[in-house]
Amino acid sequence: MPTLRVDVEIFRERASSNDSSTFLVVCILDLSAQEDVIDVKICPTGQIALDLLNKLDRPNSDAAVVGVQIALPPQLGTEGVWTVEPILEFMRMEVGTASGHCDIYAYHVASGRFFADNQEIARSSIKSQRSIYQASNVDTDVDPELEAFQAWIAQLLSKLMNEPCVEI
Repeated sequence: MPTLRVDVEIFRERASSNDSSTFLVVCILDLSAQEDVIDVKICPTGQIALDLLNKLDRPNSDAAVVGVQIALPPQLGTEGVWTVEPILEFMRMEVGTASGHCDIYAYHVASGRFFADNQEIARSSIKSQRSIYQASNVDTDVDPELEAFQAWIAQLLSKLMNEPCVEI
């Protein structure tokens, strides 16, 4: 497994703040490094994540995206604590609302749920969707190695989010 390089304080600050917003975690591999080190970039919104993905998606880029995760605050998670889930698909989506239709960025996660920034999206409200980014295992048979890698990063980041800060 590669080494994951994370600024733990950023995660702890997000988890301990009163801000209960989702955020995206983009995992980036430095292609020019001699060792496999994955850096983690936090993106507060889908637009910021999309800008980063576009910036890195260049033929001469020395970095590659190896995964995108979403951090879910306790009220959106399934366990009552911060959880991190792999995003299988990043998409534009039109959803029905009480006042009509809304065009948003949305995320299809490994558990099968859909999210936008700070909210879960009910399948019944989805009117249309168009993929922007896909993990290679979104439409194919499960790739056990990729699935294990995605789960490893999600589990590690979830632990970091929920560890209490120790003051020295």
